[in-house]
Amino acid sequence: MPAVIDDDDADCGPLEPYDPADYRWVPVRRTPRFDGWTEEKQRRFIETLADTGLVGAAAKAVGMTRETAYRLRRSPHGADFARAWDAARRHAAGLIEDIAFERAIQGVEQEVYNDAGEVVSARLVHDNRLLKWLLGHLSPERYGDGARGRDACAGGAVVDAIPTPVPTPTLEESLRAMEPPLPAPPEQLLTPEEFDDALEDADAADGVLPHYLNEQRRPRTDKQIAKEEHEARMARGEAAIAKRDAGLTLTQEEFADECYWYDPVGNKRRQRRSR
Repeated sequence: MPAVIDDDDADCGPLEPYDPADYRWVPVRRTPRFDGWTEEKQRRFIETLADTGLVGAAAKAVGMTRETAYRLRRSPHGADFARAWDAARRHAAGLIEDIAFERAIQGVEQEVYNDAGEVVSARLVHDNRLLKWLLGHLSPERYGDGARGRDACAGGAVVDAIPTPVPTPTLEESLRAMEPPLPAPPEQLLTPEEFDDALEDADAADGVLPHYLNEQRRPRTDKQIAKEEHEARMARGEAAIAKRDAGLTLTQEEFADECYWYDPVGNKRRQRRSR
């Protein structure tokens, strides 16, 4: 498709031709959803899990809980999500192996106690068993049990061949499998003018979906959080006053909320000074 060149761009030389490999077109909803495990939340969960190896941290990053993540993994329609989860674990294993190698080679500092249970010094301990296991796991042909067996059987003995591992999908392949099928290429669905606008928007956004198509809620600002906390405390203070009027005894927290209700401005000012 020929590129549209304005007069203002004539001095800048010809525009680069469109290469589909430079763009990753994704299906999006016209009306974003914020409830439950949307496709975007699933993808961000898998990406965070691959980077950290922590299910709880990945769930928190998308505003969900680890319990609902495991529930989705077990569900009948969560097969692609479970496969991507396993791929993320394999990806995170590299990070875990790096940490294990650092501890095995550089050592771990351990405190030394005297007979009275007091810390008197520290020593650097190297875990040779961990290092041996890592070498046998990462290079079994050299350091594993099979290598020792082949050395012992040298001289014509028949050694069983190591079975060829079954290829597993990569993390990116697993993420793509989670997505709904793509429609026809955008250059076939849009007019030349609309397609040029779409390319310009994609370049300007640097691969980030615009907020009106994003299924992830915008993070709340400090002002919004403070407003919500103020409204919640005013509601608790009103409930504490009603409880006192009913002749019931207030707890220390309820009494503090009652005081806040009577003087919210002064309390907010004191909170700012205490920070």
